[in-house]
Amino acid sequence: MSNHYEAPCEVREIESLLRQLTYTNGYDMVEVFSDMLRYIIGYFTWKVEPLKPWRYKKEHNIVFWKILCHWMLIMRRRIATQGWYDVFGDLYMSIGGSSSRTKSLGQNFTPDEICELMTMITGKDTDGSGMISDPTCGSGRTLLAAHAKHPKSYLVAEDIDSTCCMMTVCNFIVHGCHGEVIWHDSLNPDSYYGGWLVNEHLGKCGIPSVREISREESALWNFWQHRRQDQAIK
Repeated sequence: MSNHYEAPCEVREIESLLRQLTYTNGYDMVEVFSDMLRYIIGYFTWKVEPLKPWRYKKEHNIVFWKILCHWMLIMRRRIATQGWYDVFGDLYMSIGGSSSRTKSLGQNFTPDEICELMTMITGKDTDGSGMISDPTCGSGRTLLAAHAKHPKSYLVAEDIDSTCCMMTVCNFIVHGCHGEVIWHDSLNPDSYYGGWLVNEHLGKCGIPSVREISREESALWNFWQHRRQDQAIK
């Protein structure tokens, strides 16, 4: 039996564009996928700076632009009918789900139905505000399901894989989620390889945004520092 994951029909055009760019230039598919995410994050970063390193030419950037536009059209339809949708999780599983990299990291993305069920189980006693965290966020789909039910919550996503973190950043942007995505080993709260704060001004001006943050700016990192201090006092 084949372990290949087949992406939904509406995602296949993006997959086709990625595969064509990859094979034509002899690139690695997962690396191109990660660069596509960097491109999208850069588009929504207010203080725009050239992406470095960046090996792509003008004609390649046009492909990334086409992908961004097609992604936005898919999300416009899906959010209106479904409430949330994870394009990049499906795409990632299709292009790299059977690779040695994903297997070594133990990456198995949670089905949409399970994400919805987890939200129903864990969200009964909340008032829809406060912090909701996922220490192994993957593409962020569990938090997307939580956001659809509790849109005022501050979301905190963690993952040891930078590509997964960037998928979650993109998903936060397009779904209007306010929160942070932390790239680190969640089993070691003191570790910190990078972080992004998403949609910090969305409530004031209605414009999605993202920016990189230091660990001192992270609500999650500060939470663990306060907890450590409390334990030391006790």
